[in-house]
Amino acid sequence: MPAFVTLQPRFPFGGLTFSRCLDALIRRDLLDPLPYVRRHICGDWGDVRAEHQRYNDAALELGGYLLSSYTTSDGFGLCIFTEADRSLTAVFLLDEY
Repeated sequence: MPAFVTLQPRFPFGGLTFSRCLDALIRRDLLDPLPYVRRHICGDWGDVRAEHQRYNDAALELGGYLLSSYTTSDGFGLCIFTEADRSLTAVFLLDEY
């Protein structure tokens, strides 16, 4: 994790929604996305490129959407997107993007 990441949320994330495919994995106990959501709201952007990490950091101060990407230990690719107005955070599989 980058040195600037805190253990406290860095922004309000609004409502939380999961895609249909992700919801199916959760219901079958195959994936728990909440640790990745926590990383996202604490400023750990995961596997996104350096320029998008910089965009996210600036968006925290200036406004704008936030996007994170993670690969789980089971090999699932997760994407987490928070709206610019922080009203909603969506979590979905990278394959659905």
